[in-house]
Amino acid sequence: MSQFRPLVQHSGELLELSYKFPGAKFTDALLRATFFGHFCAGQDVNEIRPVIRKLESAGIGAILDFAAEADVEQPRDLNGVDQNLVSARTYAYDGEAACDANAAISRHAIIDASEAASAGEPAFVAIKCTALGKPELLMRMSAIIVQAQLLFHTLDGPNLSRAKSRYLERMIDYPTLSAGLRNAGVDATEEEIQKLFNELDQSSGDGVIDYVDWVSFLDPFDLTMGPLTQFIEEEPLSDNEKTQLRNMIGRLESLANDAAERGVKLMVDAEQTYMQPAIDHLTLNLQRKYNRDGADVIYNTFQCYLKMSSDRIDIDLERARREKFRFAAKLVRGAYMVQERKRARDKGYADPIHDTIEDTHVNYDAQVTKLLHNNHLASFMVASHNEKSVVNTVQQMQDIGISRATGGVYFGQLLGMCDHVSYTLGANAYKVFKYVPYGPIHEVLPYLIRRAQENSGLMSGAQLEMRMLSTEIKRRMFG
Repeated sequence: MSQFRPLVQHSGELLELSYKFPGAKFTDALLRATFFGHFCAGQDVNEIRPVIRKLESAGIGAILDFAAEADVEQPRDLNGVDQNLVSARTYAYDGEAACDANAAISRHAIIDASEAASAGEPAFVAIKCTALGKPELLMRMSAIIVQAQLLFHTLDGPNLSRAKSRYLERMIDYPTLSAGLRNAGVDATEEEIQKLFNELDQSSGDGVIDYVDWVSFLDPFDLTMGPLTQFIEEEPLSDNEKTQLRNMIGRLESLANDAAERGVKLMVDAEQTYMQPAIDHLTLNLQRKYNRDGADVIYNTFQCYLKMSSDRIDIDLERARREKFRFAAKLVRGAYMVQERKRARDKGYADPIHDTIEDTHVNYDAQVTKLLHNNHLASFMVASHNEKSVVNTVQQMQDIGISRATGGVYFGQLLGMCDHVSYTLGANAYKVFKYVPYGPIHEVLPYLIRRAQENSGLMSGAQLEMRMLSTEIKRRMFG
């Protein structure tokens, strides 16, 4: 069915009509036999166990993913499918109790993943911050974080022209900070400014403040920056928001503890750009705690269709090097293009996404190469259906001498998609995983529609072409 592109492109409207007539019972049965049965493993952890065992027999691991979806900017339509959700991947906020319930679901997934994994093999569970807290809070946090970042660029003044796109090459020395604060109207003594400078420089102690020093000064629990808070234009978090933030951090910490104890790796999924700074902030603080002594428990996600993705990876690699924790990431191309571009047009800001798909491909492969050459610092997953990216990664692993068994390089594809790549990698002992989504049928409809639409392009060729492609991949990878 997913090869009939006109049918797939209008699947949302057709499903909405089908739920009205002939009704929910018939439509749910149809979905089980088609989209749901192909792209989802089941409605709960009990239903997905046979799928996990089947993958394991082919040398493929599982990334468990509770796949309910909603859009933070749209009301949930329980009777049909909101078309905005097709490109979204965000939980609706139904109160703190619902967030606790979502955390419990993820906890069960951690237990199930640890029990299903073969001895000595890694296990993964995907989580989303919008399942564990209020999306609007993540938006507020992101706005504050962005203001704090912009303040650095305001104060570094003349250094701006030295490296406009290289965050790590821009420095603030003491005279620059002092002059910047005085130009901003700060009434402070030299002694007070020197104390502030020393606090900002604490992480590196090299006599200059760079971007990593600066953002490390942001308090993880209330997003204040000491005396610099007055320059952040966004309203500070309210007491209620601080409580919600602490609740969210508590849920994340609890899941991270459970994962670490059971040998499971947590992948924090990327979301929309207007929430991502907060998600990065939360994930980074988990990595500081749990990715110690070579462990890679917490993985962040980088969407390489974003123009800022290369700088973000550079910054986080440097932070991991400086603070002595392991960088861990999942690299994807991106899943929110329609939504992001529409919002950029509506809000009047620059499109955050690369201008062409070719630019995205080039950037994706460049980030893979960067992380392979920083293998001593980084573990990462090549989460891609692009055969060229997979083949290039395998070739570079061989050239550099990175072990397929213990090198910390993983591959990931979605259940029901790109099986010819996944099974080839599994048969040749590469660490490959399938995203195994599950959840109640009504709540995973947006996910199902998006998977079908993506798959319609991947599966448009004949089966003979797929067999030929698989043969070529095997030849190029393994001789």
